[in-house]
Amino acid sequence: MAFGTRRPRGSADVVDPTASGRAMLGVSKLRVTYSNGARGLTDVSFDVAPGEIVAILGRNGAGKTTTLRAVGGFLRSEHVSVSGSVSLEGHDITGSTPMSTFRKGIVLVPERDKVFSALRVSEHLQLAAAHGWKADDPCAFEPLERLRNSRAGLLSGGERQMLALEVALRNNPKLLLVDEASLGLAPVIVKDLMNRLRAIATDRGTSMVVVEQDAAAALRVADRVYVISRGEVVWQGAADATSATDLGAQYLGMSR
Repeated sequence: MAFGTRRPRGSADVVDPTASGRAMLGVSKLRVTYSNGARGLTDVSFDVAPGEIVAILGRNGAGKTTTLRAVGGFLRSEHVSVSGSVSLEGHDITGSTPMSTFRKGIVLVPERDKVFSALRVSEHLQLAAAHGWKADDPCAFEPLERLRNSRAGLLSGGERQMLALEVALRNNPKLLLVDEASLGLAPVIVKDLMNRLRAIATDRGTSMVVVEQDAAAALRVADRVYVISRGEVVWQGAADATSATDLGAQYLGMSR
């Protein structure tokens, strides 16, 4: 399959990952309530098949990041009430700690604070060596090869994003959670990042949940899309069954 090409449509694991019990991730009726009574999520349900990219779209404050943090177990220590269920490969991981979900194969690339500014690129890669990788193994993101001796704090925004994704991938995730990969980046860099994520999902079979405000970028590489508004899913469907313009006009507060 060509670089950046989506998986074929119509196969059972893309259209309905739960039909044969093959869902990598299953989230059902997820609800998040903060200690002050504010509702972060009201009712979020979605699933992800092996090797599938699912995009979660929505406005600022819609609940996208909260969804990823709930799946990864990062809300447990924040005095937040979480109900519903989260399963990985059919096993219930609801209420697990971040360390537990990491050991099970879930890796989160957060929206900010992704890299250590004082460390060189090579030192970041060395941190992942415990997972079977060598620091000098070729990078999935080729631009990093010429930057191995550079400190992360001196990299551009796109290069830092590549480094964060590279380190995450070297932790051998079954499920990669990516929060706002496009934030603050030029369109050409966003396109390249998304294409590389698509290629990785296709070639390695890594499942991904990509949270985005950039609907066009997400639709280019995702298999399926969920739109969240005010903490609940308001639209879902195949990525090639709609357009960024339509989604933007209906759900994302963007004019045609």
